[in-house]
Amino acid sequence: MDDLIRNLLTLGLTEYEARVYAALVGIGEGSARQIHEASGVPRPRVYDIAEGLAGKGFVTVRRGNPHVYIPAEPAVVVHHLKSAADAAATAAVQGLDALSLDARSKNSPIWYVQGEWSIRRHAESLAGGVTRDLAVVCLDYGQIGEFARLIADTSRDHPVSVLLPNGRRGIRKPLGNASLHVPQPFCAFFQENIFEKVYCGPIPVDGSAFLLEYIFIADDRVCMIVYREDGVRNAVVITLPFITCVQRQFVNRMIASAERIEGSDGGL
Repeated sequence: MDDLIRNLLTLGLTEYEARVYAALVGIGEGSARQIHEASGVPRPRVYDIAEGLAGKGFVTVRRGNPHVYIPAEPAVVVHHLKSAADAAATAAVQGLDALSLDARSKNSPIWYVQGEWSIRRHAESLAGGVTRDLAVVCLDYGQIGEFARLIADTSRDHPVSVLLPNGRRGIRKPLGNASLHVPQPFCAFFQENIFEKVYCGPIPVDGSAFLLEYIFIADDRVCMIVYREDGVRNAVVITLPFITCVQRQFVNRMIASAERIEGSDGGL
């Protein structure tokens, strides 16, 4: 029983709520006196605890003299608690990441991010901080699914442009209201030094191979570059205005000369 109570506490119930609900499941249904005897919760507290559980939909009350309390199905209650805990955990992570991004931007204009979980969280925080628009350069269609919802969600409130240097092949996830573009050569320098050397394959440096996957630019304030170094995925986040503004202007130039793809609502 102690392990059960601890698990219910972890899911978000108070100790008295956990004991009252567990007692009800154990006896099937019961009055306040019966719940008190089965749970050990002081009888004066049983009433407000049971009524509180009823307000959450975890208990049904059959009014009478005395009232009889009937527990909801455990699977339903646990699913509700788990969903609420997951939502709270996600909101907490996003809030903490936003604080982290703000603190880092004040102390360092460039920092590295390692690990899939951390990369996704930083991308979510970047998108959550958009005030004007978001630009995305995507070269990794094998992973677009993990960022598809981020792109679609952001596109509900802000303009989102997605540049696809290799065309739209391989994209299967809906991207909301995002506008999709295939860059076209607009000068010899771009074609020879950017498209062919940076976008089309790995860049060898001192025995290592660097492969670009994504560039996210929120407004012209934050730039996040996701890449692989010898197969290991990393990212770098940049808030230095000299770099973010230049990156955004370059992406804007690419968008201006790009071919617009129809069906960006997911009909790809």
